[in-house]
Amino acid sequence: MGLLNSDIEEALENLPDQIADALESWRRSTLEREKIEALCYLEYKGQDEDRTSTEIRALVHSDSGRYTAVLDEIKAESNYNRLYERLMAMKKKADLRTAF
Repeated sequence: MGLLNSDIEEALENLPDQIADALESWRRSTLEREKIEALCYLEYKGQDEDRTSTEIRALVHSDSGRYTAVLDEIKAESNYNRLYERLMAMKKKADLRTAF
């Protein structure tokens, strides 16, 4: 069963706001991940001044807090892309609806 005109109109009206919210969430999660990485870097560097930069980066990348932040960022990015692709599909359906 195809979408009704009202479904397409509703999606075209609501999806841009949902996409904006999803983009904000994605950007915030990116900032949070970067903050956690920076704090971890400082923490690991402070524990042993003789650690090399490569060793510190390895510790940061294996940190469980960073791992959780990366997963949150992936989820936020996926949500944004899912909504954006849905909007593009609705626009295409709207264009096809008026093409004939």
